[in-house]
Amino acid sequence: ISFLELVNRRLDYVKAYNTHKHYLEHYYLAKKWMRYFGNLLFEEINDELVEKYVLRRSNVSPDTANKDLRYLRALFNFGIKKRLTDCNPTKGIRFLPVEKKFKYIPSKDDVLKVLLAADPEQQDYLYCLIETMARMSEINRLTWNDVNFDERYVVLYTRKKKGGHLTPRKVPMTGKLHEVLS
Repeated sequence: ISFLELVNRRLDYVKAYNTHKHYLEHYYLAKKWMRYFGNLLFEEINDELVEKYVLRRSNVSPDTANKDLRYLRALFNFGIKKRLTDCNPTKGIRFLPVEKKFKYIPSKDDVLKVLLAADPEQQDYLYCLIETMARMSEINRLTWNDVNFDERYVVLYTRKKKGGHLTPRKVPMTGKLHEVLS
């Protein structure tokens, strides 16, 4: 099997079973892989060749190289799962070390400063985030069908579960959230 055929089969699979955003990430990386691995047969790709590619991508950043390695590993595991091959040339390759940075969590005073600087529409959006402790994507996905004023709750959906399926959760509606949504 050619590397191109394996990539195309994986892209078809991701397109069918994952979100469009996830598919685009795979597609973008697949274009880069094709420029490097070209028209090689899968059997011609070994751990040394993959490691050279990963180290080359580390010139952008270690995070970029690790993402490529993670997606390449998924590609080759897909080939094994579909019985297209029996080896994974990424198996012995370690992820590059990255610097973990401390994530800033704003204080209550900083949140209030942002709220006061925002216009009324932005304030409503920020209050929805604050009062539900939701992710931005969950609030952006919120529709009126997800709001129940009688029982005072909102339904938020996340894809942060295995498989990327939309998973609902009920969040109680606080007085301020009720005021904002009304």
